[in-house]
Amino acid sequence: MRIAALIGAITLILVAIFQGEKSPNAWFTIQKLDIKGDLKYVTEGELRDDFSPLLGQSLLSLSLSDALTVATSSEWVSRAEIRKVWPNTLQVLVYEHTPLAYWGDRQLISTSASVFSPLRVPELPLTSLLGPVGTSDVVLEQFGLVSQVLAPTSLRVAVLTLEPRGAWTIAFTNGLVVQLGRQEILERLQRFIAVYKSDLSGRIDQITSVDARYPHGVAVGWKKNE
Repeated sequence: MRIAALIGAITLILVAIFQGEKSPNAWFTIQKLDIKGDLKYVTEGELRDDFSPLLGQSLLSLSLSDALTVATSSEWVSRAEIRKVWPNTLQVLVYEHTPLAYWGDRQLISTSASVFSPLRVPELPLTSLLGPVGTSDVVLEQFGLVSQVLAPTSLRVAVLTLEPRGAWTIAFTNGLVVQLGRQEILERLQRFIAVYKSDLSGRIDQITSVDARYPHGVAVGWKKNE
């Protein structure tokens, strides 16, 4: 297949020279971008704008690594495959990031643990992860461990926060906020789950806070009866 493409390219060069073109590069100027891929979060039009620096270049002299650099600079593109289609087309196969969680206010973390910053952050039913700059890997790893512990329960994380001093806090989708502190996070979470199942699950609307930073139990703050 590659040999046939190479023969075809050489033939086109010879035709260009025979027809009087001064430079074969001019004959093979990229005029069309053929964008392929299962696009969910970015449109083909947006990608064409991002890939526009590739137009007007020559297929003969274009470096595929340079083309990949342009393609993957688009915020939603996780990776791409580039193929030259003679005489004037560049085919770009796009693989989007798959969002796993929100990171901070304006970023997302993908399923491949990449942090990226789309121009428009979509509204998705994802957990929000918060932490100091440079701690996304740590917070994402902790989120994975926490999710495993919570898997047998009905509890789901709405927000997982790593404070600057190293303390962890979980806000659940049912409204409960639990302080876990800096040590033995999973053990404390398991103790909270035990108390939640036995005493708290039916009284969530009466609770103001849960502090699990104790060695043998949790402290529950209750709303005052009006």
